[in-house]
Amino acid sequence: MVEAASGRGGEATIADVASALLSAARERTPTVLKEWRRRESSRLALWSPVAFGAGAAMYLLRAAEPPFWIAALLLTAAIVLAGVLEKWRPVFFAAALFCSGFLVADWRVAAVDAPILEKKTGVVTVVGRLVAVDEAPKLRRLIIEAQSIERVDREKTPARVRVSWRGKAFDARPGDLISVRADLSPPPGPAAPGGFDFARQLYFQRIGAVGFTVSAPVVISEEAPPVMARARSFIETLRLRLARRIIEKAPGDSGAIVSAVITGKREAISERAEAAFRDSGLAHLLSISGLHMGLATGIIFFAVRAALALHERIAVAHPIKKWAAGAALLSGFCYLLISGGAWPAQRAFIMTSIFFIAIIADRRALTLRNVAIAAFLIILMTPEAVLHPGFQMSFAAVTALIAFYEWASARADPARSFSLGARLRRYVVGIGVTDTIAAAATSPYALYHFNRTANFGLPANVISIPVMGFWVMPAAIVAMALMPVGLDGPFWRLAASGVDVILSMGYWTMALPGAVTVFPQWPASALAVLTLGGLWLCLMSQPWRLFGIAAAPLAALLIAIEPHPSLFVSNAGDNAGVLYRQENGAKAIALFNPRKSGFAVRAWMEQAGINSEKSRPAKLEDIASCDGAGCVILIDGARLAISNEPSGLDDDCARADLVIALYPVSRPDRRPCKAKLIDKREAWNEGAHAVHLKRGAIRIESAAMARGARPWSQNY
Repeated sequence: MVEAASGRGGEATIADVASALLSAARERTPTVLKEWRRRESSRLALWSPVAFGAGAAMYLLRAAEPPFWIAALLLTAAIVLAGVLEKWRPVFFAAALFCSGFLVADWRVAAVDAPILEKKTGVVTVVGRLVAVDEAPKLRRLIIEAQSIERVDREKTPARVRVSWRGKAFDARPGDLISVRADLSPPPGPAAPGGFDFARQLYFQRIGAVGFTVSAPVVISEEAPPVMARARSFIETLRLRLARRIIEKAPGDSGAIVSAVITGKREAISERAEAAFRDSGLAHLLSISGLHMGLATGIIFFAVRAALALHERIAVAHPIKKWAAGAALLSGFCYLLISGGAWPAQRAFIMTSIFFIAIIADRRALTLRNVAIAAFLIILMTPEAVLHPGFQMSFAAVTALIAFYEWASARADPARSFSLGARLRRYVVGIGVTDTIAAAATSPYALYHFNRTANFGLPANVISIPVMGFWVMPAAIVAMALMPVGLDGPFWRLAASGVDVILSMGYWTMALPGAVTVFPQWPASALAVLTLGGLWLCLMSQPWRLFGIAAAPLAALLIAIEPHPSLFVSNAGDNAGVLYRQENGAKAIALFNPRKSGFAVRAWMEQAGINSEKSRPAKLEDIASCDGAGCVILIDGARLAISNEPSGLDDDCARADLVIALYPVSRPDRRPCKAKLIDKREAWNEGAHAVHLKRGAIRIESAAMARGARPWSQNY
């Protein structure tokens, strides 16, 4: 080797050494990679829900409804090829799972399909069965299983409608057949192209109309409701009564938050308290997830086991640990029902169930394989979950945490101290590490879906998680146990006092300078890259798992080159917002009419990376030339005209590159217009618009273009 690497005078040059090292690396790399691949073979099953979920996401994100037979044919081909080509079997199994996810999503869409209201109805009489009631401080939101809607044909009647009532309390309970006068509209589309699609979310709940009531519900007498209606009514009535009792015994935001973590009903929480939890990194405490399910079932497990251990004969003769696990499993199922069964709660229950079933079966409980099983089951039952931030953030956090602690436990010092002080130090450090990992795992999804992230979640969680675990949840469980005898009130107040501590921490954290960072809308490709990189980092076990880190710079590049809109038009076609830079370089938005489109404007600001809570929109007349007929402004080389009066349309069309007409323009009037034109009729038909302007070039995108022709969109 020395001779081969020697140069003149027998001395090795840098080039010769480098060449020798590269040669050795080339010879050894295939062997190393083969060994890594062999060791990873047992972990390939962890990727099953990834392929399955990717197929479901592909179906849901398509712009047009795909033919069923194509995916079925590809699935059959993948299964056949997996049986024939043994060397490529994992690849074809992954393809089969992808096609299966595609087909499951297709089947789910067909299973929940129901009519969607075509247009506004005005005030009509709605008759149907009251399914659920969510109570907020200023309104009640009702979900009604519609049987008839005045002036709407039976075959076009939505399966469910959601309406709001701002009046006084009423006597109707979930399960009752009711009549109500309501003003209904089709479910709203995105407030901006690429924004959150409320109509798609409501479609999978079979809600085809939304609106508000002008009268309290009137109960219609009937002999006997259907059996399933009675069962749903019992659970929903129990949730409603429990939420009311908690808030009655512990008024204010603290009681409303205790109610939220027990019943899943969050409507009674004030916007200020919601903002405090969100901007301090404590929002996960409001969602019934692994923390709450683990605490609730864990407390039951240890309490039952301790009670059984007090009886020596039972403790010696029977498997009390397994009995306690069974009791915890039953309590977890009851908690799932009472909580409303949201996706984070489903994931938490499945994971908790596997944990306690493993105890009963004398098996190891907390593994990535169990996470994969939970994800697979949820996608199988509700494939639309893969696009929901709750599902994505929940599984991102638990996958990253279990992967890290698997890695850390293999390197733990077996001679470490187990004294009280050492355990306390490890607990505090564990909370900090857990919060850091969970925040890192969930922040891409928070940034993509909500365009913001909390920067000081660590100190807030170090205080709040122990308070939730050792104060709030134990007090709430005792209160639940004492409810039948009416002694629960003091314990609900005790739980609420613990929430007061958490709220104080949240208010303090959100008030810190730089507590929140907002970002413009990310491209979906960046989130996909980060997801795949994170999964590779967590699911693989050999050193090549570090290749997953490369996803971060690639995603940053995709985000950097993503173009952002310069102008938004509301889906009602009655308002427009122009993005501009202030003198200090900060991005801001100016509105043609600041008194309209409040919800849409907040969505525009979020997409643009403007903090809507700390920045107020300006008036367009402050940055543009405006008169009674409209405004004209020059943006990045393009002249934009916003026309408010039809009389000025000809002049605007002659001088501007783009005209936004806040009124319908007829075809004869549109034809001679040389400029690109968006009018009110286009906004009605195609939803909100976004305009990209760059060096005089104009690109227009509508919500209809982004959504495609799908069952939940108006252009299907």
